[in-house]
Amino acid sequence: MGRILHLAVHDTKLFIIAKENFFFMFLMPVMFMLFFSTMLGGGGPTDVMISLQVINADEGFMGDIFLDQLRSEKFDIDLLTTAQADTTDYIRRLAIPADFTAKVLATEQVQLDFIKKSQSNIEYDAAADVSLHQAQVAFLGGLIRWEHQTGATVTAADEGRLKKLIAAPTRVTVAQTHAGTGRPVASGAGQSIPGMLTMFMIMTVLIGGSQSLTAEKLHGTLARLATTPMSRGEIIMGKLLHLGMVGFVQAMVLMAAGQMIGVVGLFGIEFTWGPNWWVVMLFLVPFSFTVSGLTLLFGGLFRTTQQAESLGWLIGMIFSALGGCWWPLEIMPRTAQMIGWFTPTYWSMTALHGVVTFGRGLDAIVGPTLILTVFGVLFAWLGARTLRVTS
Repeated sequence: MGRILHLAVHDTKLFIIAKENFFFMFLMPVMFMLFFSTMLGGGGPTDVMISLQVINADEGFMGDIFLDQLRSEKFDIDLLTTAQADTTDYIRRLAIPADFTAKVLATEQVQLDFIKKSQSNIEYDAAADVSLHQAQVAFLGGLIRWEHQTGATVTAADEGRLKKLIAAPTRVTVAQTHAGTGRPVASGAGQSIPGMLTMFMIMTVLIGGSQSLTAEKLHGTLARLATTPMSRGEIIMGKLLHLGMVGFVQAMVLMAAGQMIGVVGLFGIEFTWGPNWWVVMLFLVPFSFTVSGLTLLFGGLFRTTQQAESLGWLIGMIFSALGGCWWPLEIMPRTAQMIGWFTPTYWSMTALHGVVTFGRGLDAIVGPTLILTVFGVLFAWLGARTLRVTS
């Protein structure tokens, strides 16, 4: 086992530090993530905080209480002064007027200016509209109870009581579920970031790995390796483990990049892997194994490095299209979906959407993991039989 691990780590280091692989592993996938997320609207999962800039010009205490209500409705508040707002860019912005407290205490109508940029994400804007409405309703409900308890016109002296009433948990809850068998279709970054992770995992390993294996066959590297104390089985296992490591490293880079893009909000993109990100990492282990087995098979079949590069690219693109890396699986024709069942990318996207888009846990990856493991064992067995180690 020690020799297998040594060979795998050695080959993985050489693969990662190679100049020709750096762009394809680290730069190009992130560029594709940004491009497709921006083109598709930048949307993400619904169980995240909604970014909102707030300009609180209110001279009284009601503005601060309303801010607390906004925070309770999943708003990530970025509080600015009027002067700061003039020089700060925004996606969504809410302005609380200076006379907010005075008008509320006088039971007069108050207008809040809620502005959204045209390039902001439509799904998040809709969620922001609903959450803002809920915050207003809860705030007004607290005011009504507050005035009823005081039995007189509302005054600033009862500020503490109002805060407690508004902070109190709601007495009415609404349970929301999707009717029938329907479910939301992933879009924006929620589709493109998992899609690009799956696509580049398989393409990086398939193209680079099969090319290196083919070159090692042609140049006699595998034959010289066979003269060492390592058995043929150990060499095959070492190569298989090496390819799996490359795929997993690629996945970790893209997971970190996707999360960072969402945290920074680059180009207005909102995305997160969600609270079950560790389930995604767990699933990427069997997917990496499947990709490594497929690459081992192609490494044994290809005769030249040109074949490995061109056919590897073609096969990777076909798998990406059929597997739903470029568009949601739900919008694909039924025939295309059935063909996709025989590609590892299809099951990867099924699992990733189950966790990231639909908020499921370990149950989302059980079925895809079993299927990918069968794929991986079959590919690895065929690859071991076709890859010539000795000349």
